[in-house]
Amino acid sequence: MRIAHHIRKAHQKAIGMSRLLTRLISRKSKLAIRHKILLYKSILRPITMNASPIWASAATTHLKRLHVFQNIHLRKMINAPWFVRNEVLHKDLNIEPILEFIKKQSFNFFNRIPQIPNALLQQLPAYDASIASSQKIPRAALGHSYIHFPVLKRLRAH
Repeated sequence: MRIAHHIRKAHQKAIGMSRLLTRLISRKSKLAIRHKILLYKSILRPITMNASPIWASAATTHLKRLHVFQNIHLRKMINAPWFVRNEVLHKDLNIEPILEFIKKQSFNFFNRIPQIPNALLQQLPAYDASIASSQKIPRAALGHSYIHFPVLKRLRAH
């Protein structure tokens, strides 16, 4: 399955779940903001971010769909007016933007691979953010490399 298709499916699932939660997280809901944020973090974000560590090589246009979904729901939950910047919403609600969240999840995932006894996971190639699969399409590559992989260590030795 292509990454773009996987991101699209995750987005569709999140939209379906948000429709079920509309009465709880809408602008007119009497639920406290901290409970709305808890619902977002415990239900909507896990659905949206399912298998997100593999999205580091995805095009930023695909990830933008998830970023917009998050911004719309944060704005809706706290009934923020249109002129409030998204950065302010993220900072005030203590919620990371999607790309930062994916970077953190990917970093944790790839750092845990050496401790996992699964032989197939041990054979994963090293991820190098400096190598883009396409020069035309900007990628949401991670800003770090995973130095614990033997392949990357061999590349650095030369």
